[in-house]
Amino acid sequence: MKQKFAIFDVDKTVIHTDSMFQFLIYGWKKRPSSAPHLFKVVLHSALYKAGVMPAEQAKSAYFHAIRHMDDSDLEHFYRTKILPAMYPEAVNVMKDKKNQGFHVLLVTASPDAYMRFFTELPYVDHVIATKLTSRNGRFTSMIEGKNCKGEEKVLRIRQYIEDTGLVIDYEQSCAYSDSLSDLPMLGLVKHKYLINHNSAHGCEGLIWNK
Repeated sequence: MKQKFAIFDVDKTVIHTDSMFQFLIYGWKKRPSSAPHLFKVVLHSALYKAGVMPAEQAKSAYFHAIRHMDDSDLEHFYRTKILPAMYPEAVNVMKDKKNQGFHVLLVTASPDAYMRFFTELPYVDHVIATKLTSRNGRFTSMIEGKNCKGEEKVLRIRQYIEDTGLVIDYEQSCAYSDSLSDLPMLGLVKHKYLINHNSAHGCEGLIWNK
């Protein structure tokens, strides 16, 4: 069945911050003894940028503290650090699209451990995110499969629409991101927007404010 989709990246698109960095700070404040681990984060980030460490391994350093957290901790992080960081414009667009019959889909490279709570919002239908492994009922810092970025986002969207029996109505659908790395995802729809970015690659630039 053909369906109008409104697809959104999350970090720096729906929210005005980088949720992974916010989670790193949140974890450090909950467990100050983990401060020495911050040096590992810096090292892994440098190795990733130098092209000698895969994204999956580099990102796992940011989630070191997650093994000490249960669902209530993760939900608290979402409610106190993620929800308040939403762009008002993003909220309004998602609400409008939902009211117009669009299927509102969030697709993010950040982990499902806390991004999944976005589905509690009445105007969000589903969230596709990087998956973390779990052990003994808690998430670990290790990424399961691939980092949900670039072409991987397209693969996961296609798997989702196959699983749901939906077909993206290209002419009517829209997508939003702050990053050119999401051009493959933006290419799934006719109406594409770059947030706080100049118009480029057939995408219209939009300015969203905190």
